[in-house]
Amino acid sequence: MPPSSSVTRTIRIERDVDDFLRKFGEREGVSVNLLVNKAIRRLVEWDIYAEKFGLVALPSSLIERMMERLSNEEAADLGRWVGQNLIPEFITFWFKEVSLQAMVIGFPRLQSRYGRAFEYEEHVDGGKWTIILKHSAGSKWSMYYEALLKTAFRDMLQTDLLIDKTDNQVVARFSIK
Repeated sequence: MPPSSSVTRTIRIERDVDDFLRKFGEREGVSVNLLVNKAIRRLVEWDIYAEKFGLVALPSSLIERMMERLSNEEAADLGRWVGQNLIPEFITFWFKEVSLQAMVIGFPRLQSRYGRAFEYEEHVDGGKWTIILKHSAGSKWSMYYEALLKTAFRDMLQTDLLIDKTDNQVVARFSIK
């Protein structure tokens, strides 16, 4: 959701929460208002949907360990399955439609910001798109993301991707006419 004009609202919070927010804000050099807005934005953009969708939080070390146990082909197979099944479900659930906006901007920005699976960048020049997933998790993750992106874009947007990947990053290029 893009930032909108603000409204003033008075809320009541528990004293221990207020104490924590004040101390944390002072330590980080930010206002309590910023912390509260950040928490509310996360609730609105992620937490409400994530709980209903069935997402669970796991330590990154566990996820990395699980991926290590897969062969290269199994990592790619998992990516294809996610691109064919979970990505369409996720996008439809969150955004209520499958669109370029949801697929290229909404989904990866949310995954990057709240799922913390990767850093996300995008660049558009006319109808030519470049998206970058910087994950720093190794070659199997690059294979996984490559298969996921190719499958999701082919199935949902009828678009083929050109992929460049390294052990820690996937760059996808495509054109939308």
